[in-house]
Amino acid sequence: MKMKATLVILLLSAYASAQDCTREQLLQKPGAWKAGVQGSVNNVNTTDLSKEKGVNATIHKMVSTNYKPTGCQVLYTTVYGKYTNPGQIWKADPYYYSMYILRYLCDPSSADKSKYYVDISTPTTVSIAANAIFSLNTLYASDIPNDDMRGYLKLRTRPVKKDGAYFMGEEVVGDHGRPGEIKEYRWLITYNDTFPFYYLSQKEYLLIQKNRLEKNIRNSPSEKKYYEQFISNIDEYLKSSEEKLKQPAICMWNDEERFEKFVEEGTKGSFIAIKPNLSYYRKNLPLSAPQFFTVVYKISSGDPVFEENISNIQKAVDFAALRNMLGK
Repeated sequence: MKMKATLVILLLSAYASAQDCTREQLLQKPGAWKAGVQGSVNNVNTTDLSKEKGVNATIHKMVSTNYKPTGCQVLYTTVYGKYTNPGQIWKADPYYYSMYILRYLCDPSSADKSKYYVDISTPTTVSIAANAIFSLNTLYASDIPNDDMRGYLKLRTRPVKKDGAYFMGEEVVGDHGRPGEIKEYRWLITYNDTFPFYYLSQKEYLLIQKNRLEKNIRNSPSEKKYYEQFISNIDEYLKSSEEKLKQPAICMWNDEERFEKFVEEGTKGSFIAIKPNLSYYRKNLPLSAPQFFTVVYKISSGDPVFEENISNIQKAVDFAALRNMLGK
């Protein structure tokens, strides 16, 4: 009987030891911050770079003061710089502060079931960017280069005012429909109720597409008949009333190289055509001044460490504080 009792105690002890490294228990362990690559720089002058580093340092202080990692290591990095084209007008430099949530994971190679290590990669991140909007393509605080392949930029959805900022929508970006489905949530912080872009009208979009198709004919005369059918379609649309042609261009992703029709906003596979609005920017500010921010949360669902830490980071990222940094 004594021997059986001893065996039960040993089994319970082994079971308890095996439970020392569940994700729920790892979540209770204090986390840590770790500085990653700081200051990858391209095409930024020394004075502006110093001020931009100051902005990112303020953002890091805001988050790290109000949020303590648990069950993970938070690797943070910064990037500064831009690639520019001759004649391109820049109103402000883009620069970025990013956080990577690296979970503590159980160490299966150790006999000690409480041992753990830090993950080497992660699908769960947070990015705070000054003077850049990430959507279907990136809008910077500049005009569009003359050699741009489109002549416009694209948004999935219109920004909606929410919680003192503009919500730019959510999107599944990985493992669609699976337990670890990855989503991105985007926010925009601007001056008052204005945007650093404007919606392209149907007329402006049609003229851009017509010009592109005519260029295609000049470059490939053998394809003239194919392209002319879409030019005829554009010409018919251009006969519409001025009121209709002033409406925003809502277009299909697979319709850019030809053009068949505009669609209703929200149609699957559609986008809203936009262009940078250079009149948005306040004058006489250095390129280092943040004139808008975007905040992007990228989250893999179903993991307690990811969900807890992202929730607490969201509480620490103060949109009002970011807005007060604009233009300074």
